[in-house]
Amino acid sequence: MKAESDGQDEMGGGVAAEGGGGGGEGSTSSEATINAAERYMKEVMETFGDQEEKLVMFREIMNDFRTERTDIAGVVGRVKELFKGHNNLIEGFNFFLPKGYEITVDKHQPPPETLDFIRLVKVPEGAHGHN
Repeated sequence: MKAESDGQDEMGGGVAAEGGGGGGEGSTSSEATINAAERYMKEVMETFGDQEEKLVMFREIMNDFRTERTDIAGVVGRVKELFKGHNNLIEGFNFFLPKGYEITVDKHQPPPETLDFIRLVKVPEGAHGHN
């Protein structure tokens, strides 16, 4: 089943597929893998600890991914939208993707809060800054 598109194709970056995929979750059961997953989840919790709705949405994304209710592209789009402005979390999600898939982010795109500030101080229509 494919996930619905919310216009997320407009975002920078995407999913790069190399090879046949497979080998993601459950491919290794080493202690290092478990520790890496726990560190990532801790980072998500610390980043959004005061935003319960984001944590709930992330759990839903992970559950839909685990139960195959959505495809990889759908998961990637939802993660990128949820974690917009937090490139460390977006890139960190690569850990959970099957081998051969990777989320890339536009490193030159400022965080959303910077764009909001720029919009607030934008020169009003008709004033062109000429002195």
